[in-house]
Amino acid sequence: MIWQACQATLAASSFFDPIAVGRFGEEFVDGATGANNPVWQLWDQAKQLWGPQLLEGRVKCLVSIGTGIPSLTPFGADSQQDIYKTLVAIATETEVTAEQFRREQSLLDSTQRYYRFNVVRGLEDIGLEEAKKAKEMAAVTRRYTNSQEVQQQMQACVSSSAGGDG
Repeated sequence: MIWQACQATLAASSFFDPIAVGRFGEEFVDGATGANNPVWQLWDQAKQLWGPQLLEGRVKCLVSIGTGIPSLTPFGADSQQDIYKTLVAIATETEVTAEQFRREQSLLDSTQRYYRFNVVRGLEDIGLEEAKKAKEMAAVTRRYTNSQEVQQQMQACVSSSAGGDG
């Protein structure tokens, strides 16, 4: 089910419990253990299933959900901890992957079959280890999803995935 796939991709151990999915109850946890933004892994699996020829034409709707736009992090050399924090921020940065996918699969984007939902501001300074800020994250996310632009994108996404205009 779609909700199970979403929950499996969100199973960051500091926030969400693992989820068992499928007939064999395979357990999924924290996508960051392999891919912080798994859009390319998804694309590669789709090519394995359906073949690379005209895959863009077969995809009805692809949704990518981010964890917030990160703040720009200067490479601080003041201490080893600053360097460590910067390296962690670089390693977990998912927007570069999202933009690279959008550019390389521009047909999906230009035909409104690729949607990236990601809180633009408010989550920059909240790390995945800060589960105690869940209420703040929910409020910021609600503000993002209630914006007119995002509401329109979500409606277009629903229409696209339903294969119709409404």
